[in-house]
Amino acid sequence: MDFQLPIGIYIENTDGLCNAYERKSGELSAVLSAELLEDFLYSYLKLIDEPIFFFLELPCSDTEEKELGETDGYHYKLYYLDNCTREVAGAILKCYGSMLVNDGLCRFGFGSNDSDDEVYIQSYKVIGVFSESESVLDKTAAVLERLGAVKKESIVTPWDLLSKDNVGECVCIDEEGFAVYDIPKLLEEVGMYFDKIVSDSL
Repeated sequence: MDFQLPIGIYIENTDGLCNAYERKSGELSAVLSAELLEDFLYSYLKLIDEPIFFFLELPCSDTEEKELGETDGYHYKLYYLDNCTREVAGAILKCYGSMLVNDGLCRFGFGSNDSDDEVYIQSYKVIGVFSESESVLDKTAAVLERLGAVKKESIVTPWDLLSKDNVGECVCIDEEGFAVYDIPKLLEEVGMYFDKIVSDSL
């Protein structure tokens, strides 16, 4: 099967993208075809200690960017839902996983409140996994390999393909009238909260 980008991400030429990961001290970086991302996340949640936090980064609007008045690129609003059980984290994926994976604008992830273990699904859905535990990284690598990812010295990400001759576009998707911008409000009564504004450079 060809490498599939999420619905909300378009790149004219995706030659060179494949399921792959690289490992450095304390972290893994990976690229997976879109249909594999939810499976990876469900498996990752089984590897980290409870309680688990969920975080979501949503791009600021043009109006909010003007109010910030800064010139260091775009900014995101960072939201957290802390102290989830594994079952609650899994329920978040069940309810919103397809939207989170396929949306072209949001960045999100999960981590352990009691350790430094964290997975960060970044722009263009590049995966970052961070841990001081070699065991967690070993098990994460095993999950990636089960899904068909090949270990490489240096992976090719969508960012490497973008140029003036190979343009990309990221858009917000809508699923049954809902979008990622609705998630903080939908999860507010179970404890999701706005934390801060973060820079596009993160």
